[in-house]
Amino acid sequence: MSFGVIFLILAVGFLGLITLPKLLAKRPVVEPAPKPVRGDELAIWPFAPMPIMTDTEVIFFNKLKNALPEYHIFVQVQLSRIIEANSSETSERSFWFNRICRQSVDYVIVDVDAQTTLVAIELDDWTHSSKARQKADDKKDKALASAGIAMVRFHAERMPSADMLRYELMQVIESY
Repeated sequence: MSFGVIFLILAVGFLGLITLPKLLAKRPVVEPAPKPVRGDELAIWPFAPMPIMTDTEVIFFNKLKNALPEYHIFVQVQLSRIIEANSSETSERSFWFNRICRQSVDYVIVDVDAQTTLVAIELDDWTHSSKARQKADDKKDKALASAGIAMVRFHAERMPSADMLRYELMQVIESY
């Protein structure tokens, strides 16, 4: 073989050694951009502030503050913030979370440690008279009772005084 042919074979082999690892290396997978969600492109979304409580709920809240000044009172609390499924399986926890995730209670009385829920309170008005709402209320009551949290319901039209509220709620707190 001539020197030129040997040189050419060596040159091609050398170039192959240099480029082969680059050709065999995995190329980064380019993921497609996520599809935009309707409204994401808007600079300002169509939201406005709203009151956290109705006028009647504010009146009741003030009575609660007067009745139980030594405790913390939280309003419009999601059930998922005060109870959780006690299953060790993720699928079970998810199932039970989905049963309560959109439900809330009007008021939660919490001990001075700011962590111990003592009692949940609902202020029922005319909206609680429908069959569908009663079924939802029953589920809410059952979930809280299962977690060991008392639920007390007051009717908005027969709202008790602060003294009566204190008496009734302390009975529940001390006995539950």
